[in-house]
Amino acid sequence: MGKIKRYNLQNHVWKSNRGWGINPFEVIGRLQETLGNVHVISITPGAVRGNHLHTNATEWILIFGGPSLLVWRSSDNDVINEINIKDDQAELFEIPPNVEHAVKNNSNRDIYLISFNDSFDKGTLKANFLLE
Repeated sequence: MGKIKRYNLQNHVWKSNRGWGINPFEVIGRLQETLGNVHVISITPGAVRGNHLHTNATEWILIFGGPSLLVWRSSDNDVINEINIKDDQAELFEIPPNVEHAVKNNSNRDIYLISFNDSFDKGTLKANFLLE
């Protein structure tokens, strides 16, 4: 419990002079499945999104658009983990149930994330303090 999964996107992102693209459902192996919900979220400079956990759902988040920080902690220990995301990267993470998590925008422009769950989880709880 408490480990998030980081996906290697190297062979999944397509790029051209128009930009880049990815199908995150294909990356996680759930292309033919119906997922609980999908959110497209902007994060303004210096702002934090998340600071919550899901008691009944696995969540995947695709973070892109600028440098950011992903922070998480499992409900079964007090260890706070973090990953810095570089400016030019898109990163996809799988977050199991009962793992507090938050994303902070460390850039001077809006960044984005796409969040999707394996169920429509009514058990979302605010995290204790991860990021402010």
